[in-house]
Amino acid sequence: MSLVTRQSAFMHYNAGAFVSGGEACLVDPGITAEEVAALAAELRGALPTTIVLTHSDWDHVLGPEHLPPATVVAHADYPACLDPAGIRAALTAFEAHEGVVRERPFEPPLPDVTFANSTTLGIGDLELRLEHAPGHTADMLTVYEPASATLWAADVLSDVEIPLVVHDLGAYETTLARIAELELATLVPGHGTPTSDTRELRRRLDEDRRYLAELRAAVEQAVEEGRSLEEAVAACATVSLRRSPEDETVHRLNVEKVYADSGGDADPGEVGFARAWKEATRT
Repeated sequence: MSLVTRQSAFMHYNAGAFVSGGEACLVDPGITAEEVAALAAELRGALPTTIVLTHSDWDHVLGPEHLPPATVVAHADYPACLDPAGIRAALTAFEAHEGVVRERPFEPPLPDVTFANSTTLGIGDLELRLEHAPGHTADMLTVYEPASATLWAADVLSDVEIPLVVHDLGAYETTLARIAELELATLVPGHGTPTSDTRELRRRLDEDRRYLAELRAAVEQAVEEGRSLEEAVAACATVSLRRSPEDETVHRLNVEKVYADSGGDADPGEVGFARAWKEATRT
């Protein structure tokens, strides 16, 4: 088995492929056309038969338009989670900032194959296990190759950003609990540094689970005490995990999201990541 990974020049984003027996399964293959082409060149002639999209966030769905036709696999919730208008707005802003000239309008890819809880892909001699992994988004999945104990973790277990609870805190906690039961030798996060250091793997897992537990406890206490959203944000200031300058903003969005979902006095559609996405793509 060969695992190919390439990190983008943008957002510490990882694209890659599992390669075996002349076949390749590409995972979230790239941001720009040049990066997708560079990834394809590393396949050394292996045929890209399958493309796995780990979830429907705009940066994770850009690769297929730059590749020959292949079977696209995603979770069953992917089509419902997909926001074509929002993705086009986010992509337009990104490409304008980076000076990318688009030749045709972007059409987000739709999957050929979906699954609900889990499925297995055969790639050469490999058995890739795809598992639903909600929490960051409702449609997120992970890819696990058991022979090498390799996990493509999508947007969890990063070393450059704290957990983004866009979908649901309880689901995120359950996803991390499931991952904790796996034998892990190699981790590739959607954003951040791949690692085969088992102590680093454990550190990320423990830190993320501790952060989510602290977030839950602080927000639920604020809601129980009848605090306002701003008071809840202030009460959660001591929740500790930070990995980048952007994490203060992400933490606030997490607090807003969990506050609304926990029965706090806020409209879930007008706070947290829902608000931030609307502001970024609908103005």
